[in-house]
Amino acid sequence: MTGSISKKKFSITAVMLVIGLVFASPVVVTILFSLSFESLFPTWRQYGELLVTDYTFLRFFWNSAFYSMSITAVCVVISLPLGFLFAKVRFPFRDALFFLYIIAMMLPFQATLLPNYIQLRDFGLLNTPVALVLPLIFSPFAVFLLRQFIKSVPAELLDYTTLETSSPFLILWHSVISQIKPALTALFVMVFCESWNMVEPVLIFLAKNPTIHPLSVRLGDLPPQVSFGAAVVYMYPILILYMLFKETLVASMEKYRWD
Repeated sequence: MTGSISKKKFSITAVMLVIGLVFASPVVVTILFSLSFESLFPTWRQYGELLVTDYTFLRFFWNSAFYSMSITAVCVVISLPLGFLFAKVRFPFRDALFFLYIIAMMLPFQATLLPNYIQLRDFGLLNTPVALVLPLIFSPFAVFLLRQFIKSVPAELLDYTTLETSSPFLILWHSVISQIKPALTALFVMVFCESWNMVEPVLIFLAKNPTIHPLSVRLGDLPPQVSFGAAVVYMYPILILYMLFKETLVASMEKYRWD
């Protein structure tokens, strides 16, 4: 019996290892080709051209950093009180309004493209950084996610905090944020990754101003001799986020129930 269990574990481990190698192979190949092997020795020539010789890459890189950080920070700040509202505050038609949020979350980007484009055009915001940030800071998914996590905060803790202060900001800070820090971290990472990799909003809302494009849409325009190095640098922020918050992300998935 023990032998059959060991064989089963070995088989599962082997299959998972093969699957992991398949998923990791593009990243490994990209890193190897970015080193520009010459006479069996790796060189950093691609990175030198990207980061020292030509500043075009850095401009697009910092554009991506600005958009991603701005969208992520504002989205979390907006979604937190809305998630608390739908989770803990009772008011008429709350569930119906939340149902509309669910529907909005299920809509594809193409369904809201035209209304967003018309509004940005009427306000004269097309081809400006605001055109990219403004539509993406209102995320129904972020509200839904935080609402699910905030539901797990004990009502007794909120009642106790209410006795100490009547400020909704202090209640959020002491009773909610302190309890859902893993959830906020998970949301921060997910929104940042989505913003870092956005393509369609850039092509639509910033079509006539390529100088403020993020790296996600300009990566293919770089010279072929530095494309692999650029791809590695492009992956770097996402990998750093994962390495920094890996344990927190796992904890956020294990601690809370989704009901």
